[in-house]
Amino acid sequence: MKYEGMVHALEEIQRLLKPGGCLIDIHPVREAPLIKVYQEDRTLLAEPSPVYTDEDYRQADDALAQVVRRRLFVVEGSSEFDFLIYGSSVAELADFLAQANAYDDRPADEVETARKFELAARVEAIMRAAGAGADVAYHERGRMACLRPIKS
Repeated sequence: MKYEGMVHALEEIQRLLKPGGCLIDIHPVREAPLIKVYQEDRTLLAEPSPVYTDEDYRQADDALAQVVRRRLFVVEGSSEFDFLIYGSSVAELADFLAQANAYDDRPADEVETARKFELAARVEAIMRAAGAGADVAYHERGRMACLRPIKS
């Protein structure tokens, strides 16, 4: 969603919330997610995802900041959390992420695509060498905030 649409949606939410209600905003923080390989309690690899853009998240942060500046909402609480998606193989994780990101209609960048395949090959080699019990994970940081509407 474009920035203007986000601001409009937040204005509508402020208008429609029941008295005493709050908006719970949950979205990723603006840092590249990590691709990790685990085996039991050991981390065998942790690297930033080579395919990452923070444009949507920056727009979401900016839209929230605007409605707070305009005193439509006040932030009552905010915290960050880890969000991990595990797979028993690179293919399983890639399939899940492809389905989750099916809405993304940006053209593929050749350099990013090459880096993604290179990282996938390294992850597969590490998992093969580690043997049974190795898992791959997509590790993203998220932020959750409670925004209370300020009625005028």
